[in-house]
Amino acid sequence: MGETLEFENDRVRVLRVKHAAHEQHSRTMRHDRLIIYLKDGHIKRTEGGKQQEIRRRAGEVVWKDRSQHQIENIKDTDHEVIIVELKT
Repeated sequence: MGETLEFENDRVRVLRVKHAAHEQHSRTMRHDRLIIYLKDGHIKRTEGGKQQEIRRRAGEVVWKDRSQHQIENIKDTDHEVIIVELKT
């Protein structure tokens, strides 16, 4: 997994996050954020003991509230997103 800081100021942090095929990301805490899907994705998201499979298409933009979660890429290809995280 690669996580690159693309931009940061006192109000936002912009990250580029890449997951290799079948890679599992360690548990992480994120603030309220926009997620921009750069590649088609099929992930397993675990939060509070609940698992959810999510499919997204490249170009989709979604809002997520603050959470502590774990992500696993369950596709045979890489998964890549841009996260615009609000600092509040």
